[in-house]
Amino acid sequence: MNRIRCAVILAAGIGSRLRSIHNDKPKGFLQIGDKPIIEESIARLIYNGIQSIIIVTGYKNHFYDDLKNKYPFIKTIKNDHFETTGSMFSLFTAKELVNDDFLLLESDLLYESNALQSLLHSSDKNVILLSGATGAGDEVYVGVEGKHIVNMSKKISDIKKLGGELVGISKISQELYEKMGSHIDSHQDKKTNYHYEDCLTDLAGDNEINFHLIEDLAWIEIDDEQHHKRAIEKIYPLICRRDSEIELQKRVERNILLNPGPATTTDTVKYSMVVEDICPREREFGELVEGIRKDLVRIVHGEDSHEAVLFASSGTGGVEACLTSVIPDDKAALIINNGAYGKRMVQICDGYGINYIKYDIPFGDPVELDKLEQFVNANKNILSHIAFVHHETTVGILNPVGSISEIAQKYNLEIIVDAMSSYAGIPIDVNKDKIHFLISSSNKCIQGMAGISFVICNRESLQKTSAYKRRNFYFNLFDNFTFFSKSRQMQFTPPVQIFYALRQAINEYFIETEEGRNKRYVEMYEVLKKGLLELGFKFLVDEKYHAKILTAVIEPEDKNYDFNRMHHYLYERGFTIYPGKGAKLNTFRIANMGQLYKEDIENFLLTLRDYLSSNRITLNS
Repeated sequence: MNRIRCAVILAAGIGSRLRSIHNDKPKGFLQIGDKPIIEESIARLIYNGIQSIIIVTGYKNHFYDDLKNKYPFIKTIKNDHFETTGSMFSLFTAKELVNDDFLLLESDLLYESNALQSLLHSSDKNVILLSGATGAGDEVYVGVEGKHIVNMSKKISDIKKLGGELVGISKISQELYEKMGSHIDSHQDKKTNYHYEDCLTDLAGDNEINFHLIEDLAWIEIDDEQHHKRAIEKIYPLICRRDSEIELQKRVERNILLNPGPATTTDTVKYSMVVEDICPREREFGELVEGIRKDLVRIVHGEDSHEAVLFASSGTGGVEACLTSVIPDDKAALIINNGAYGKRMVQICDGYGINYIKYDIPFGDPVELDKLEQFVNANKNILSHIAFVHHETTVGILNPVGSISEIAQKYNLEIIVDAMSSYAGIPIDVNKDKIHFLISSSNKCIQGMAGISFVICNRESLQKTSAYKRRNFYFNLFDNFTFFSKSRQMQFTPPVQIFYALRQAINEYFIETEEGRNKRYVEMYEVLKKGLLELGFKFLVDEKYHAKILTAVIEPEDKNYDFNRMHHYLYERGFTIYPGKGAKLNTFRIANMGQLYKEDIENFLLTLRDYLSSNRITLNS
């Protein structure tokens, strides 16, 4: 495979010339914009399709180890001899972690995305990125012959034919990396004060090491106070402007999906599906799926207690897999039915002859916990589970997972939570709330593409199901889990490209953070709520029960109003809304999940205002 999915960042240095600025932190933790420059670099790598990042640390290594805890795609390894060795020894320190071609970067760089894209799209296996003259005062000049590098020096007089200035970003093949390691291993004198640039120069005579020149590249290596000042005043603003221009040039025509899934995705998630064909039985794909499984669990803080089981299906497939796999024949599930997706659980149980007791609530009304507990108590002898939808998108209500779980614990019951439209949008902790089975899919708040469902299972609860009589084949939770555990292969053919999209979406989730995504969703909801109220609309669900990810809006009674006409008007202008479904009053629904922003909601409200005005629709008083 030629696609580069790994990056190595060298971050062992002390940065003594910057101590007055970075308060004795590693250089990578200088902050020019909203986050430290190392995190700026990490985000650029992820948004350009890199899936794993190795950081070689040294000085104040705990700062980078904290990043490893924050971002699951990061691994760190320390060069214990960072004070007496050069960058080549640091690079060689990572030999146990590097098992493929990779991008090599330095931690104190600021650079535009074009720097990465030019190397990632190059057909050459080993490429050193060069720029035109920077006037930085600390340049490393690169001598070339034809398309290959010949030598490097800080003295321009040492260069016979100048190719450009070394940037500090390179593409290195696994083969060349092994030769670099052998070279330093066989020259003991080169394990101190020997840099990777020197090693590349030493090997250039016998190996094809090419260069790629971007004459007008926006970048800077921050080594001293003057560099820091130049980065703030000139280079960083230029980088931000150019990156935004690239995003505009590459942007896929964007529809604002305000329906309850699938959601609007980033262009980088869309582009991530354009990959080489690969057999899903190959080791590489198995490792991709294993990483996804672990990170899906990490999102809901269940790393030590839960496992994810994945299926090629819509979200309903995941619900069907769970209900048909975990309820014993001699017991029943209590299904809370206050929306269409609670009703769907009932339909699945009917279809398989699974025992259940239905707890009906009018669609749009909240769960009354006292009454629910009375109902559970009256049926406790035959129950094994309570099953319910966390965010019921029929009406936009949030059922209280913590309170329902407390009732379940009191009666020694397990809970099954359909978190299809809350997972990765609302913070969930499967251990805190004692969730035994949590179900979701790849196409809602996690912001991937439709086609994968998953069930996050408590290990002990999953193990218990191994003794149950099989009701299903394709959808059996335990069988699919054990098959993957033994072979690192999915039991049945997966949607390969959708997995690559999900990997990218998960990485982008961790870049945004749990708090950041929830904050963005809530901010959009507040804008939507305020705008709809100002227009005169009313809502089906009381504010205190609202999920803040989807709003069920009571339809106008005006004779000029027609949902289909309103839908078509909005759709033609790039906005997709959704009709109501089975609520106690007639509604339409507006979701604010996916890669949307406050500005999208504001533009939607302006378009909705225009529709109401042009059609002379009077809203409910």
